[in-house]
Amino acid sequence: MNRIVNLLCRATISGTAAGSAAAAMAAARARAAERGHSLPVAAPRIQRDRPKRALYADGSRDQSGVGVFWGVLFEGLLDRWQCRVKRRAGVAEIVASAATTAAVAYTVDYHAVPSRLTPGFEAHLSKRSMFYVYSALAAGFAAAALCRRKPQLSLTRTPCA
Repeated sequence: MNRIVNLLCRATISGTAAGSAAAAMAAARARAAERGHSLPVAAPRIQRDRPKRALYADGSRDQSGVGVFWGVLFEGLLDRWQCRVKRRAGVAEIVASAATTAAVAYTVDYHAVPSRLTPGFEAHLSKRSMFYVYSALAAGFAAAALCRRKPQLSLTRTPCA
């Protein structure tokens, strides 16, 4: 039980970092394309007849929640690797886990779920910008895990049992 709680705590931190990085990249790419920086983040909620501020708040909350969801996969991949090899994950393993998680997230978001459940970035961003958004998601996961590697910022290591 303690191992699951530890994984969820780490997933919350890394997922929030990754979701924030992806939302910031989506806003930056939309601003660069002169399409309004809050539209990609608010895209899933755009059909509602609500003020723009409320749409942006809903989109930001959803983005953070989705980041935590994918954070569970990311942290699970790292845990599985650590338990199999019996040592802490290195930079290469962290980056590989982050890239795998972002690739799975893109595949699920745009190829496995119905179009009404997609994040909605594609309506406001080019394909190149979509690549940047999912790259930022991976970078957020990797950054959170790499920051955690420092002893003073470390959560407890997950025991493999």
